[in-house]
Amino acid sequence: MTWLPRSFAGRLLLAIVPALVLGVLVHWLERKAEPAPHTARVALWEIADSTGAARGYLFGTVHALPPDTPWLRPQIAAALAASDRLVLEIAEPLNQNIAGKALAELAGTPDLPPPSRRVRAAYRDELAKVYRKLGLTDADFADTESWAVALQLAAVSGRKAGARPELGVEPELRRLAAGKPVAGLETLAGQFGVFDTLPERQQQVLLEQVITEAASDGSEEAEMIALWLKGDDLGLAVEANKGFLADPALRQALLTARNRDWAQQIDTMLKAGAMPFVAVGAAHLAGADSLQRLLSAHGWTIRRVP
Repeated sequence: MTWLPRSFAGRLLLAIVPALVLGVLVHWLERKAEPAPHTARVALWEIADSTGAARGYLFGTVHALPPDTPWLRPQIAAALAASDRLVLEIAEPLNQNIAGKALAELAGTPDLPPPSRRVRAAYRDELAKVYRKLGLTDADFADTESWAVALQLAAVSGRKAGARPELGVEPELRRLAAGKPVAGLETLAGQFGVFDTLPERQQQVLLEQVITEAASDGSEEAEMIALWLKGDDLGLAVEANKGFLADPALRQALLTARNRDWAQQIDTMLKAGAMPFVAVGAAHLAGADSLQRLLSAHGWTIRRVP
């Protein structure tokens, strides 16, 4: 395997990692978006047992946010206070050196063609636009697999636009949960491994969709954040079926299969007597393959907290 350039290894925005919201923040920060709602209504769900007793909570996050985004409401803080642990996608706080090494261990393959030759002709002008915008070239991604090119383009785009993972939801939840154990549903290496095992065709689709998002001057991504702040889970479900998640194989690998694994882990926790506050990317709580539906299939009652 070939190590990636250090400059890129240190710029990752781990947002699943950012699998389900790649590029979401770029246009939110670059355009004059409508102000966020004064009173956020970010969705929170209670997990109840057959007696109706609360046994835990589900909360959808955005992993990196623009400054001063008002997402926290009293019900979220109260639910976390009532829980005995915080459960995140990854237990450990973001460490970009560790992230860079984990990426580098998986992302290199010798003698790959440059990214501009791996995407279809219809996407090459957009890629050239993104390169100019970010000050990059094909040479910056020599021998880097397509999934890693996609993640790094999204990360550098987000950084350039001002997105910061330290302003995301998880750091604040960690602060509020001080003194409680923090558990992870996955490891960082495991998350990267999901991408690394994608077939080349799906890696190409992922890369092309990230290129399109990074090159676009549209507002769709900003609107997705607005839906999250309003607690519009139906709107989020519609948005979560667009872009690279519209590809069935990508959706299966990046969302559905992981949700099934997580639902099993959460079910095991609950049956062992835990009362977890589970906070994962918002797309995992939207649509037909959401964690709510999967946990309902395990016999739990899921109720929206007003």
